[in-house]
Amino acid sequence: MTRTDPASGPRFGRFTLRFTLVAAFAGVTLLVSLVIGLATSRLVGDFVRDEFKLRLADLSSVAATQIDVVKHQRLQDKGDQASPDYRALRDRLREIRDMGTDIRFIYTTRQLPDGKVVFVVDAEENPTEFSTLGDVYQDVSPALLQAFKARRGERSSYVTDRFYTDAWGTWMSAYAPLYLPDGRVEAVLGLDISAERVLAKERRYQVVLWGTGGLVTLLLMPMAYLIAQRIRRPLSRLEADMMKVRQFNLESTPPIYSRVIEINSMVQQLESMRSGLRSFQKYVPAELVRRLIARGVDAEPGGAQQELTVFMSDIEGFTLLSERVPPDQLVHLLSEYLTTVSAALLQTGATVDQYVGDAVLAFWNAPEPTPDHAHRACEAALAAQTAITALNADWRDRGLDVAFRTRIGINTGEAIVGNIGSDNRMSYTAIGDQVNLASRLEGANKLYGTSVLLSQHTRDQLRPDSFVTRRVDQLVPVGKSVPIKVYELVGRKGEVPEAQMAVLTDYEAAFTRYQQREFAAAIARLERHPDDPPSRVLLARCRGYLDQPPPAGWDGSFQLTSK
Repeated sequence: MTRTDPASGPRFGRFTLRFTLVAAFAGVTLLVSLVIGLATSRLVGDFVRDEFKLRLADLSSVAATQIDVVKHQRLQDKGDQASPDYRALRDRLREIRDMGTDIRFIYTTRQLPDGKVVFVVDAEENPTEFSTLGDVYQDVSPALLQAFKARRGERSSYVTDRFYTDAWGTWMSAYAPLYLPDGRVEAVLGLDISAERVLAKERRYQVVLWGTGGLVTLLLMPMAYLIAQRIRRPLSRLEADMMKVRQFNLESTPPIYSRVIEINSMVQQLESMRSGLRSFQKYVPAELVRRLIARGVDAEPGGAQQELTVFMSDIEGFTLLSERVPPDQLVHLLSEYLTTVSAALLQTGATVDQYVGDAVLAFWNAPEPTPDHAHRACEAALAAQTAITALNADWRDRGLDVAFRTRIGINTGEAIVGNIGSDNRMSYTAIGDQVNLASRLEGANKLYGTSVLLSQHTRDQLRPDSFVTRRVDQLVPVGKSVPIKVYELVGRKGEVPEAQMAVLTDYEAAFTRYQQREFAAAIARLERHPDDPPSRVLLARCRGYLDQPPPAGWDGSFQLTSK
């Protein structure tokens, strides 16, 4: 047999189904939220900037209408900064700035014939950032240049397309042309908003956006958990059922329902497989299959020699019984009987090998090691006899004139155990002389009127405080030349009545006298118990030896002449 690990092979699974489903749902949700968030962040940024552009465009257009362009034209050199016109225009610009939102600088500029752009009126109060009349405007933006080229009636303002950087920082600006009465552009009004203000508002929107996305994700977690539970619950039950089938436990379980079509299909397939195996297990030793599956043993032809305790049972007088009981009734009774015996065997961990008519062959210590296999066999034999007595009583109560009396032989020794047969059909069984000896012991019960006989190998492995046995004889089985000691399994220690213990004591003493050729002394002991079948057998043998003594080389052994 080849041993394989049932759980061998690639192991990719490291997480529970619930965790996997929740993680997958959460991962998808987070991924979708991330993609939506990134896309929305871009849209939010564009929206905020467009909002500022519109506001700047409107403010610059309105502010341009409030500037007296004729007075503004009079301001030509630095000396004009002290003029009433300059102060009036500066104060007006400050009022416009203060009424606006987020406006940092407001000023007017003029383009000289040589193309240079210079400041005219600056509303700034901070001396370090104030530009005097005639100061050249460095880093002129394209939008400002476009404003100088404007014509009346075309556009009221020009806004920078993107942030730009100059000596004072990074800005978003709007420019509105100031027209003279004749339609010429005399100057351009400029409004600056710090890029940091724009970006700060973008960040506020994005914080709200990402916070909302995170909150939605958190709120979806319970839903993910519930969905995972709805999927996991039937799958977990299905896994448990499959594990039972794997262990050859084919009992029906409560039905599994799911809204998932594939799960329902798996349930139906599992139930079909269980139904088929339930029929199949009637033809094979179900307990053996469970153990082989649990150990991961492949069924391949071959065997190994190891120590076993072999159990062989048979029904006394079954052939005569089958002649007077109708076949259909006999089959039913035999089924009840074999079920009863098998239950006693399986409870002690036996491998029920085969049924041969009314006979049962079982063994211990294979395929699963059982150190106390001899003890288990004796427990099974006593339990089987008790169960058969109860079965006979039940039949009697049901008005059936039937009673089975079972004979059992138990032997411990080396045997070959494994898969015996062909490549396409085999049986897990035990073969060898020790198996045959168990069969001989079962048959020897007929000679002594006993129910359970043990070989000395089995009896020597029993704990002294476990069972009551008596040495019945020293036999030479059919086909053997070496005698073996045979013992009767009487019962468990503490459960055998005192009267029966007295019978056993006298028998043991008589058997010792018998082996010492003191037949008269043995007869005196044996005659005390005429109702004890082994005593009657030995008594008749002693009387025969009184009339015709055994040969000089006799060692006390008795030669069996039949199986």
